Amino acid sequence: MTPEDAASFDRQWRALMARATEQLDLTEVQDALEAWRQVAWVTSVHGAETYRTTLASARTRPRTGERAVGAVPWAQLKAELGLPE
Repeated sequence: MTPEDAASFDRQWRALMARATEQLDLTEVQDALEAWRQVAWVTSVHGAETYRTTLASARTRPRTGERAVGAVPWAQLKAELGLPE
């Protein structure tokens, strides 16, 4: 996780825990933790800059159709991560 993500995680965590306490349901908490685990894993394996580049591409590409500088195609990333085709 990048330092800038820590504040987002904290805000989301507090809101989720408040809802979970009110609803007596941890489903949203578990889903969020899994998503943040993935962010932490990608960041730890590929580094914070690769993660930031991926996020920048995800924000830019829908508007422009272009990948961010340094971004790699999804097929390449899946191959590097060892994910199934």
